Amino acid sequence: MVFLKTRAVKGIEYYYAVESRLGNQTDVYYFGNRKPTKHEWQAVLNALGKKDDYYPKKPEWTEKQEQRVKELNGRMQKEFNEMNESEKANFYDKFYNDYIYNTNSIEGSTLTKDETYFVTHEKQGISGKSLKEIYMARNLMQAINFLDDYDGTLNLEMIKKLHAIVQENIQPKEELGQYKRRQNYITGTDFLPTPPNLVEKRMNGLVRWHGLNKKYAIFELAALFHIKFVSIHPFIDGNGRVARLLHNFILKRHKIVPLIYRTKTKQTYYSMLRAAQLYGEHKGFLTYTLDEFVATYEGY
Repeated sequence: MVFLKTRAVKGIEYYYAVESRLGNQTDVYYFGNRKPTKHEWQAVLNALGKKDDYYPKKPEWTEKQEQRVKELNGRMQKEFNEMNESEKANFYDKFYNDYIYNTNSIEGSTLTKDETYFVTHEKQGISGKSLKEIYMARNLMQAINFLDDYDGTLNLEMIKKLHAIVQENIQPKEELGQYKRRQNYITGTDFLPTPPNLVEKRMNGLVRWHGLNKKYAIFELAALFHIKFVSIHPFIDGNGRVARLLHNFILKRHKIVPLIYRTKTKQTYYSMLRAAQLYGEHKGFLTYTLDEFVATYEGY
């Protein structure tokens, strides 16, 4: 049983989640001097409990949605196979630049598409742009190359390596590829990511779930993995960019063309994630993901 307990220190009350088992009480989470909201409290209970409410109990992906993915994916695969090597290179050049621009812009980067291409292809900076923005772009290009060359399974070692590439020169070296050691937060929501002491357990469960799960269509599986990963928020920074890379990795491993989450739909992206995290509403994110998949290839 887990309950909320307060302790007064020099007249100030501090809040703890305490687990009682066999007559013994153990502190399992510290909230500080602010009483947790009901969503924060529920997040801690979910993280501490054995159940995982971030997954729907059964598939919610419809046959119509699956057919739309198959049709568009088949068309894009056919068009790609008909390209010569030069056309393929141009396609990848544009796609990856668009991907890097959008995924970094979602995280606050101010680089334009042209600037993104410049810093990923030239060993130069851009006046007025921060080193962080430049490394965000260059690192993502390295991460994409890493995933293109990687022929292993989706596992914890690979995820940590990917994080280290994405965050090189952005986070301290000792944090690269390492799970968070302090609580992180998602600005603008009551949702609380998994507490640090439970991250390893949750990540083990996530990777195991992905490897064993057969009841979801691949497109739904990738979207649910995305939701769960950002809900755990296993690293102190870089979680969104890593989640979107892993989402596409899952699709590509099953011969589905990757997608781009566009910066102009950023508000919807976060809204649909929050609906899944706070209320267990997954359909909105699934529909949104399909819309972005379709929109990705309208311009190609």
